[in-house]
Amino acid sequence: MKKPLIFVVDDEPESGGLLAYFLEKAGYEVEGFTNGPDCLKALDRNPGIVCLDVQMPEMDGLEVLKRIKTENSKIGVIMVTSNNVVDTAVQALKLGAADYIIKPADREKLLSTVEDALDQTRVMGEIRNMEKNMESDFAYKNIVGESQAIKNVFNQIEQVKDSNVNVYINGESGTGKELVARAIHFSGLEENRPFIDINCSALAESLLETEMFGHEKGAFTGAVGTHRGKLELADGGTLFFDEIADMSLKLQVKLLRFLEEKSFERVGGTKKIKVNVRVVSATNKDLQKEVEKGNFREDLYYRLVVFTIHVPPLRERKNDIPLLCNYLLNKFKDELNKEISHISSDAMDILNRYRWPGNVRQLQNVILQSMLMSQTGTVEVEHLPQEIQKAHEETPAPAKGKSDSPRKEGPSSDELEGNSGDSSRISLDEGEKQTLLSALKMTNWNISEASNLLSISRTTFYRKLKKHGLSQTRN
Repeated sequence: MKKPLIFVVDDEPESGGLLAYFLEKAGYEVEGFTNGPDCLKALDRNPGIVCLDVQMPEMDGLEVLKRIKTENSKIGVIMVTSNNVVDTAVQALKLGAADYIIKPADREKLLSTVEDALDQTRVMGEIRNMEKNMESDFAYKNIVGESQAIKNVFNQIEQVKDSNVNVYINGESGTGKELVARAIHFSGLEENRPFIDINCSALAESLLETEMFGHEKGAFTGAVGTHRGKLELADGGTLFFDEIADMSLKLQVKLLRFLEEKSFERVGGTKKIKVNVRVVSATNKDLQKEVEKGNFREDLYYRLVVFTIHVPPLRERKNDIPLLCNYLLNKFKDELNKEISHISSDAMDILNRYRWPGNVRQLQNVILQSMLMSQTGTVEVEHLPQEIQKAHEETPAPAKGKSDSPRKEGPSSDELEGNSGDSSRISLDEGEKQTLLSALKMTNWNISEASNLLSISRTTFYRKLKKHGLSQTRN
């Protein structure tokens, strides 16, 4: 099979040439560049890996890395550094680089690093496919619950789903605000039109601006082509602003102007672009209080808050907990390849009494961890995370009814890798393959967080994913 194309970007011909020589001898197709902008212009050739020098005069390696990840996050990047700037290379890992090597390059180290980076790229592609396969139907009737509090949400979705008014969703973190936003879209007239989401807290102001409005070629250093923003991509459908309260005041002004005029200009552009989108926004903050504090524009508030849906916290819909637990058992048993279909009455009693500060998202993680710990067809008290058991022990027993005391002290130190007090540590000794997948799901498919959760290095994490042949787990 033909080996992938590799870009070598280095302003020093000697070191760049040595890398190219080693790679070509190993059978790779190689293209060399002496600066970052030329590399960025050629990204449409879809290289498998970019070997990128950290120190370059025109545009340094970190800036080039950021642009590569913005243009095409699937491309693996290996930073090439000298001994005196290793700290910068480590910083690059946090920005998405696969690995780094130190000059002068050692042939064996280079080739093994390139192979590992290509493996990472393949694994991430497989994980994205698995994530798509695991997505549930977003029709609102599949939001689980029968409490009056969640029925009120169903009724509100029904009222607004076929209209084009802007919708504001509020509720605590983990209650399912994005699920409600998707339900509004996929249950209504726009279900076959695009649903585009923007997380306002995840990006710096300048990046969020280009994500929203797009940019013209040459608008800023590294803008090597025209980029369509999410407003354009959502034309005819729904644009969901998550964590809207975290948007800067500068961008609030631009968003307000768009809502008033239904048109905008790309960054660096002058042409007016008209689109028709329904805006749905959400936050776990009190947006009215943010207005009073001066953190959020009042005029924008009234543009966004036309129809409000409040998503209740789990503690206000306690009678939905058994339904949610059964739903999650069925959801995860295929993922984990475990026939666990029951939660004992004692364990369910503890789950019902817990306060759930992390709401449905926390319940999902607890059920997943408990299923991993169980080796029978039932989740028992001892399989629940230590934090849940501890909270139960500290909560006074109800005036009547059976005792709520758990039967055991919880997972052993071996089960939690020597740290019985840390319920976020998942055992790798049992069901390693399922544990890796579960850690990915629990961290929203973030490799760094998943490897930290399991207390292993990213390299070891990737190697274990490869070892278990994850490409065979889902089609």
